[in-house]
Amino acid sequence: MELMVFKEELADVYDLIYQDKNYEIECDFVEEIFRKYSEKPISTLLDAGCGTGGHAIPLAKRNYNVVGSDISEMIIEKAKEKSKNIANLEFRVMDLRDFRLHEKFDACIAMFAVMGYITKNSDVVKALNNIRRHLKPNGIFIFDVWNGLAVMRTLPEQRIKEIENDKVRILRVAIPNLRAFDHICEVNYKLIVLNKKEGTFNEVNEKHVVRFYFPQELKYYLESAGFEVLKICPFLDLNGNVDENVWNITAITRIVEQEK
Repeated sequence: MELMVFKEELADVYDLIYQDKNYEIECDFVEEIFRKYSEKPISTLLDAGCGTGGHAIPLAKRNYNVVGSDISEMIIEKAKEKSKNIANLEFRVMDLRDFRLHEKFDACIAMFAVMGYITKNSDVVKALNNIRRHLKPNGIFIFDVWNGLAVMRTLPEQRIKEIENDKVRILRVAIPNLRAFDHICEVNYKLIVLNKKEGTFNEVNEKHVVRFYFPQELKYYLESAGFEVLKICPFLDLNGNVDENVWNITAITRIVEQEK
């Protein structure tokens, strides 16, 4: 199974496509979780599936020592370009399922539904076990995914989005295909990119295959991999409750100490 990698054409406009994401507020949420659930101050942080550094860069600016990882070389190059003068941040091309580092971290985050792009059961197990191996005792792991309760209640619909800046204008059409039995939604994206200066069009087609999780299913995977589930809550709402109306959910976990 190949994890989804952004095409070269999309790597160039990744940040423009997701310009409406408020990464600072999401980093506030991460820090709120650290304060409430970590038994020790967080210093070292792994940002798994970091994209172009939307979370890694502001967290490094908040004085965390951050390693950002992504499976896409082109996306990592973009992240490096954006963070040249930040000493406590580095980016590496890595696969969540089998990366090996000679260091362990106080915490790991996997934001923007990164775990949803790991769709095969055996690969979910591999990724969780691998992340656990790279966390220090009592290390915290935080990630968000699509909530299966909400996906099945409010079926995904076709969406159209227009984005532009002074260089390009983009029309993006998202056409979902729900594979309910497999807990997967295939989202077929068609992007038409207009280069304003040259007056040329470029069409890009890409498929995102995203897995959604039901809360008890998620809890089983995590506990089987050696994590204690501290909280499953709505994304950006630490005090909220998860039900069929909440599309994005956050799992807050901690390593279970092994008996000696």
